[in-house]
Amino acid sequence: MICLPTARAAAVLAILVIAVSLSQPTGSALSEPPREGAEAAANWTTTQKVAVKDKPLNMTAFTVDIPTGWKYAGMILRPGGCHAPAVPAAGLSFTTVGPDRITAYSLLPGVTWDWASDGKSPQGHGCKAINITTAVGFLLNIVVPNMRPDARNISVVPLPAQMQQGLAAQQRSLQANAGPQGRNIIDSARIRLEYQLEGHPVEELIGATITCDEHGMPAYPQLNRPAMTRRFCRSRGTSIRRAPKGGLDAMMSKNLPPPQIDPAWDARIQQQMRTSFAAWQKANNDLFASIQEHYKEVTKGMIKRGQQFQNQLQDQTDHAMAQDRATQASIDHAAQQQVRDSLNRADFIDPNTGRKIETSNQYSHNWISSDGSTVVIGSDPTFDPNGQVDPVRQSWTELIPIN
Repeated sequence: MICLPTARAAAVLAILVIAVSLSQPTGSALSEPPREGAEAAANWTTTQKVAVKDKPLNMTAFTVDIPTGWKYAGMILRPGGCHAPAVPAAGLSFTTVGPDRITAYSLLPGVTWDWASDGKSPQGHGCKAINITTAVGFLLNIVVPNMRPDARNISVVPLPAQMQQGLAAQQRSLQANAGPQGRNIIDSARIRLEYQLEGHPVEELIGATITCDEHGMPAYPQLNRPAMTRRFCRSRGTSIRRAPKGGLDAMMSKNLPPPQIDPAWDARIQQQMRTSFAAWQKANNDLFASIQEHYKEVTKGMIKRGQQFQNQLQDQTDHAMAQDRATQASIDHAAQQQVRDSLNRADFIDPNTGRKIETSNQYSHNWISSDGSTVVIGSDPTFDPNGQVDPVRQSWTELIPIN
């Protein structure tokens, strides 16, 4: 089963395919017989350092070691959408091709995905929830179908014992920090396959490491929301080793040093991330403050108008009592009725405590704060102050009108 059949996800992987092909010769070079020295391509002995540029910033982002004399292309990719790399550094992509024009090492950018137990993506309606929690599932359901649809002889390659032990140690460390309602996952896998590249049979080893953060969310009865589980996953990048058929085993014994991030670029990216977060935080705080100020002014206006109504009512009542005390009973009744009409008051019940609360009858929807100190009123049936009015300190319950 392919778990990522969305156009947006396919677009992200299409960008990764472009990254792989950038270093391959154009025209019919690969249709020619492999050059002499193809066997030596997998038996390189020395490396050279090359720079991966971040073109928008005009800076070196990473330094990569490649076999001496091999062709090379690299970049920092920033694909958007639902499955973009988790951080800019995860956009590292490079390919280096040997003198036989077939043997190659590649690294593709990381991707992200998410899932929730209600079947919806936490990112919203524009994204699909993807229930994948293993590196094998990521490779078999996402990478291989989208990048190597013509692959044959697909098999899972066991991880070396030392790598398995390292993963197990990392898993224990992650889970220790997950908390009682959480689950953290780290997993790696390698897939071996065969396909035709410009008429030449080739073998590839594709590997990936993924991490997932899963946490439970309690039920929220006020919003009619049941308890649920949410999960956010990301790949650290997808590595590829390609060799002519029969040459992959020799190539698997050769490892390149890991890419080295440039400290200046790393500092620049971190500063950009801090600036973006600060701007988002300020906008959110400003919005919250404006909402608070708005309801503060609304409340002050209601209190002022209510006091004016009470003063007017008192004057009318005193005058009526002075004119004719003989009809006190009927005047009292009329006065009480006039109180309600002039003050526009109505009674409501707090469903949490059963307490009767009097507010204006000019507004059909009344919400009381969780500490019982504040009432928000309005006529819009779709308005819900939860998450909008003082969301850090208060939750809100709608009052029930007394007919």
